Amino acid sequence: MTSVEQPTVGAPEAPRVRTLTLIEAVREALREEMRRDERVVVLGEDIGPLGGVFRATDGLLSEFGPRRVIDTPMMELGIAGLAVGMAMRGLRPVAEIQFADFMHAAADHVISDAARIRFRTSGDAECPLVIRTAYGGGLRGGPYHSQSVEAYYAHVPGLRVVAASTPADARGLLAAAIRHPDPVLFLEHKRTYRSIRGEVPEGDYVLPLERATVVRPGQHVTLVAWGWVLHEALAAAEQLAGEGLDVEVIDPRSLNPLDAETLLASVRRTGRLCVVHEDTITMGVGAEIAALAAEQALDDLRAPVARIAMPDVAGLPASGPMEDFLIPDRARVATSLRALAHVDRGQRAMLSTNGYAARLAGSPTTWSELVESASHEIPQASSVVEVDLTSTLGRLEADREAWRQRGIESTFTPYFVEALLTAVRETPVANAAFDSAAGGIRRHAAVHLGVSITSADASEARHGVIRDADTRNVLGLAVELEAIRRGGASDPRVLAQASLCLADYGVGSALYGVPLVLRGQVAAVRIGAVEERLLVRERGFGLAPTAYVCASIDHRALDGMDAGALLGGMKRYLERER
Repeated sequence: MTSVEQPTVGAPEAPRVRTLTLIEAVREALREEMRRDERVVVLGEDIGPLGGVFRATDGLLSEFGPRRVIDTPMMELGIAGLAVGMAMRGLRPVAEIQFADFMHAAADHVISDAARIRFRTSGDAECPLVIRTAYGGGLRGGPYHSQSVEAYYAHVPGLRVVAASTPADARGLLAAAIRHPDPVLFLEHKRTYRSIRGEVPEGDYVLPLERATVVRPGQHVTLVAWGWVLHEALAAAEQLAGEGLDVEVIDPRSLNPLDAETLLASVRRTGRLCVVHEDTITMGVGAEIAALAAEQALDDLRAPVARIAMPDVAGLPASGPMEDFLIPDRARVATSLRALAHVDRGQRAMLSTNGYAARLAGSPTTWSELVESASHEIPQASSVVEVDLTSTLGRLEADREAWRQRGIESTFTPYFVEALLTAVRETPVANAAFDSAAGGIRRHAAVHLGVSITSADASEARHGVIRDADTRNVLGLAVELEAIRRGGASDPRVLAQASLCLADYGVGSALYGVPLVLRGQVAAVRIGAVEERLLVRERGFGLAPTAYVCASIDHRALDGMDAGALLGGMKRYLERER
């Protein structure tokens, strides 16, 4: 008998997707919404037989007829006025303004009527209309066909401003805009129309209008961009990842209102913010995002907010090279992010048990004095875990050749450092200092990691501080560690400049050692020598590379649970399957 496997009852099917260009996604959203709701009509210049200047409405006239696909004269103010009237009489108009440069001619009806109707009538009337328009440069349109207008209209209360930068977003956001009860200005960057392709789900696909999206997760810098420059920003982030800088890229999608929750959560985690937009810099949307970060996340910022935008020129020139020079590109973004990652205004965020914080007293001048003061002043406690390094060894082997080509010795140390930094993100109180004068805990805003390792010839210990260690990936950490290994200080006093310390003396070192917590720090980690040991497996025993990891803490600031959380975070990171 042949056995046929039956599908699991009730298992959800994965949504089917197609690859579309952005203009195809716009056209599909219009067609599907017109099929779904007979109140949806489209109007604008040349949108009928021609299908629009960019062919966004191609084919709609033959399917829905001239009563729902309305060609208008060249009258932007009239198009907006007609759309407002239609919306107030129960229709769902989608008006096309050929180029965003011509929006200003329609501004009176958009700003004075559509955006204010709900407010003026105390909610008795609404104006559910969408105005689609193509904006932005890069196609040699000159000063009258290349403007970015988002800042003008994002300033208007009652008017939603949405920018779709990918085909999936164009499909889902336009559907949501058409169904929304209030007016929406829907911006489509003309340079993305046919150059950007992506997967778009089939069926009734609708996205929330008020939510940003994290396009590329990262941990070192938050980069906010939309439109064409979003794709330039993603290219820059990909390049910087190979240099050890992990950039989180956010597409706000909604420019009014902004998704403050998503933006601030990212900034609080990375400590750095860069905003890229094609509009001119003064009074742009980037300034509003910068103000939001300054008002609500100042203590988390390690560097001033960076804005990359077009200079304050009156319009894009007709000259192609001049146009390219003015519009932000991936090279300019990458250069700015490199500079931003090296700025640190740290040590700002302070907490104290009695409501105030004070500076620490002067530091000892010699290493012996530093050790003696730490031994006498800091009540130290230690905890230890054993870590199975099988998974980490696999990473090391996979990275070995790439590191060798960069002249980097392949060791476990970068992975131990990366594990510690990951654990600190989960247990941030470990990156702090106990302030005796204030009687409280002072949280460090940046992780300046003190490292003790053996020299390149294994003859002595070398010490150094990796500033902003939490802004580097494992490759970036390996580069910094190699520099310490080859040219680090032989005097360990440099460790007093760190906010947290790790010691790893590699092969031939002690199997287990207890580190000393220094003044100005509340935790230190020591890695024992890696050796193969017999471990209990799920179905028996097996040999595995292991190491003992010991954490010492300042018991005035941390307790055993904190030490356990720190070590547990390291253990999970080092043992998890990749």
